[in-house]
Amino acid sequence: MRDPFRNFNVYKIDPLSEIRNAGIVTNGEVYWVSSENDSDHRERTDLLGNTSVKTSLQAAINATENDANDYVLVLPTDGGTVRAVGTAIDFNKRRVHTLGLGAKSGQQTGNGLAFQGYVAANGIDTELAYVSAQGQEIGGLKFLGTSGTAAGGTITALFRVGTASSGTPHDLWMHDVTVEANQAESTGGTSPLLEITGDVATGIRGLRFERCWIGNFSWAPTPVVSVSGTAGPSRAEFLDCTFVVDSQATTERFVTWGTGVTEYGVFKNCDFINVEAGTAPASVISGALLVDNPLLVLDCKGLNVTNFGTDTELFVSPIQSGTAGAGMRNPGIAIIGTAGIVAA
Repeated sequence: MRDPFRNFNVYKIDPLSEIRNAGIVTNGEVYWVSSENDSDHRERTDLLGNTSVKTSLQAAINATENDANDYVLVLPTDGGTVRAVGTAIDFNKRRVHTLGLGAKSGQQTGNGLAFQGYVAANGIDTELAYVSAQGQEIGGLKFLGTSGTAAGGTITALFRVGTASSGTPHDLWMHDVTVEANQAESTGGTSPLLEITGDVATGIRGLRFERCWIGNFSWAPTPVVSVSGTAGPSRAEFLDCTFVVDSQATTERFVTWGTGVTEYGVFKNCDFINVEAGTAPASVISGALLVDNPLLVLDCKGLNVTNFGTDTELFVSPIQSGTAGAGMRNPGIAIIGTAGIVAA
């Protein structure tokens, strides 16, 4: 008769059985990211095996194989300490799942699952993290701005998805992720926070962002999200996401959408929150969208903003119409009090 505790007392823990108990089944490898400063680091390394435990996220990603359905599981640090990053994290292996353990659906991720750029003497990369391979799942992590003498001004994009030189990350699924700049405007800023750059040859297809929090309470990155590239990305969808800025001018934007072939894009049930009551951006979304490449803003809400956008390829639903004159009003724009906005 097999002793159910024998594996724990004598052998290494089977990573596959451990994640199967969490509802995850894979025929690939499982790697665990553990901070070497944690009190349990040595014990969990002994239990899981030295080859399965890595002390940095990049080391774990590098250990995975392309198209093997491998998992990288990030363990929270003791006391919620952020992990310092000096070189940009590259999600460079196809069809790898990178998940923060203990993160909850829709929660603004922190609690030891945050990665922060630290400015060294030779500077930091132009981004904190980027995705260069296809089929990635990234969930339950936080990517925080920089800390150091150069503040936030040394990063041109906090989180970047694809460039012409670093790969074509089709089918990215990013969920329950926080991308937050943490510097005040006076110290310089990161613009944008999330940059999606279409490959000039083939574009990027099938990006999905769910329950992500992207922004900064202290200043306004312009924009928060930038979509660019002559060939994409196409079929990008933002679902149940929150975008936050502290607008300093009416010309600032939450989103700049590129002029390339995007096929279509969707913002569904998203919140665009400007915490600066005195300065409302004229448009949430700007950019000369390409004809026959529409962008749909569906069931979204805006706080301290004037309009979602005015491009002829930008479609907003629902829209409230009135009987007086030709007035059109958007019920998704938040106002003070409970009175509805009537047509002029």
